[in-house]
Amino acid sequence: MPTSLTIDELRQRYGEISARRQFLFARFQTVLRLLSETGQLRRLYLFGSFTTAKPAPGDLDRLTVMAAGFTTANLTSPHLEVFQHDTCRLLYQIDVFWVTESVAQEQVEAMLDVFSRNREGAPQPIIEVTL
Repeated sequence: MPTSLTIDELRQRYGEISARRQFLFARFQTVLRLLSETGQLRRLYLFGSFTTAKPAPGDLDRLTVMAAGFTTANLTSPHLEVFQHDTCRLLYQIDVFWVTESVAQEQVEAMLDVFSRNREGAPQPIIEVTL
């Protein structure tokens, strides 16, 4: 279901066409760096208006799959912020959904199925970022 893109492909396809998209892509790069620095990032999916042709998406939506056993209990700022929905939305304009690999793949696929439709029920792309 998801389309796999590298960071460069993602930037070229979705992150350059408008000032708003450039801003959101830069914020995403910061969040991706913070997620990667945990050493526990396994998969990352993007969806919502950012993965469409909309010239000025309001935000970026992400589903992050972390390693089994991952917890935010010992994280501090700024790493903790990328897992807190409201904080991440305010600081990075990214909506956060995350699970660990302990969740069955079928559950992740069910979440992606929900995220593959916009509020009106129309299909929208899901991008798996190649890590």
